[in-house]
Amino acid sequence: MSAFFAIKAGDRSFMFTDGAGYTADGVIRSFGTKVTVAATVPFAATSLGNADLGERTRTFLSAQAEKFGVDNFVDVFMPSFLAELKETYQALPGNRHNNLMVAMVLWSETRGIQHLGFQTAPEQDRDDILPFALRDLGNTAMRGPEFPIERMSTVRRPLVGESQEQYIRHLGLEVMTFMRQRADVTQNRRGTADEPQFFVGGHIDLTTVDNAGARIERVHVWPDKIGERINPFATVETVVPFGNRAQRRAMRAA
Repeated sequence: MSAFFAIKAGDRSFMFTDGAGYTADGVIRSFGTKVTVAATVPFAATSLGNADLGERTRTFLSAQAEKFGVDNFVDVFMPSFLAELKETYQALPGNRHNNLMVAMVLWSETRGIQHLGFQTAPEQDRDDILPFALRDLGNTAMRGPEFPIERMSTVRRPLVGESQEQYIRHLGLEVMTFMRQRADVTQNRRGTADEPQFFVGGHIDLTTVDNAGARIERVHVWPDKIGERINPFATVETVVPFGNRAQRRAMRAA
């Protein structure tokens, strides 16, 4: 399971994604960027589910956003694309490993920042989420291992003199860490289903989308290793510095 957390701030969006790919047994096999951005229009997409299919889908959508422009991409291309995608999935035998959830961040002159998404499978206890339907994900969107909402009360308040962007970077790291530390008990090779595993790891990429376009930067690295399972409680990790020295000192003291 991958994870993302996206939040609007004025006329920008900040989207945080993790970077670990893993086997069915939860062993890390690769690290990579799980976001695709357009080169000339303000568009970014991330995906959860089948990694290879997700990457191909993101690349295709990015190319179409470039071709049509953001508004026509949403209004003209996406309805046709989702209708064809639905027909394709209905014509294939059911395979849960082909299921995807795609989240897109877009900026347009007429609508500003948008968080839009779609998925190919229904969701348990969510009748409002229809497969193959484009939907507004809201001002704040996240998907990944569910953690107790009470944990959000532990996130510190903004520091004096801290910019909105600096605080959102801190908030994104906290939320991704909450999801990283949430265990999922999955079926192990012995078939006893008693082996807790963790599925958010590698690193955190921050994708910023605004009227200037979409750009990705790495803002955090966890001490995960290829060939091992994710250990969210390892102590050595790397935070990429942001802000001036005094601001970073104040954050460390908080």
